[in-house]
Amino acid sequence: MSVQQRARLRHQRDIPGRAFDAGVMQWLVDQQLGAEHVMAYRLTVNPDSTASHAHPGAEEVMYVLEGSGEIRVEAANHVVGPGQAVFVPDGAEHSYVNTGADPLVVVGAMAPPVDPAQIRPAIPRLDLSGLRSAALDERGVAPTMMDELQVTPTLMGERSFRVLVNPAVGCQRMTQFSGVIPTGRAPVHAHPHEEAVYILAGSGRLWIEDEPVGELRPGSVVFFPIGVRHTLENTGREDMKVLGAFSPAGSPEAKLAPAG
Repeated sequence: MSVQQRARLRHQRDIPGRAFDAGVMQWLVDQQLGAEHVMAYRLTVNPDSTASHAHPGAEEVMYVLEGSGEIRVEAANHVVGPGQAVFVPDGAEHSYVNTGADPLVVVGAMAPPVDPAQIRPAIPRLDLSGLRSAALDERGVAPTMMDELQVTPTLMGERSFRVLVNPAVGCQRMTQFSGVIPTGRAPVHAHPHEEAVYILAGSGRLWIEDEPVGELRPGSVVFFPIGVRHTLENTGREDMKVLGAFSPAGSPEAKLAPAG
């Protein structure tokens, strides 16, 4: 079985981080893991710090896990806290600004995957708001922030999900959602998309086909190639909450029909 065909289970605490002046970046899912359509990361920004960059060729979605701050995308400034998601259009310069006393932790995804070495630092924007001669046309840039609590959940049996970012808000290449899994296990299934899933809360077990392959806990990361049959079982008493991003974009409900 090639690397592209394998589902992978990792735990965030076991993944090496790359430290930089403003914090730490961890690549949760990348091309080295076999990703062809979507990659995922966990970024920690230290208090009173700012991380700025751009990556032409890839869209980005991000979800605030902990802390408070601002996410600036070109001329748009979003004040963010836990449970809020931001969409960054392809190539847009953006910054993560920690305005709180604790670390700002963001879990995000990019589609398609890019070489991390090609992500370039962004040059700080000039304030031209007071100049009448300034004629910056940014109509092509449409950054969007979604508040998870303002999104109506979609029921999928006993499970539910909230779509945070998708083509409806301008993100053409992927969909980001949060989901709630009650105690129990759903039937195995496969999707027509490549998916990265991050466990936000709760505990459980990952199944591939009819085999249990590992335990899930907050910080666990699962990568599913297209067509891999799987399910997530909640083995605890409390709901398990997940954050997912997949590409090509579509519905979390989309499943591949059995052959035959």
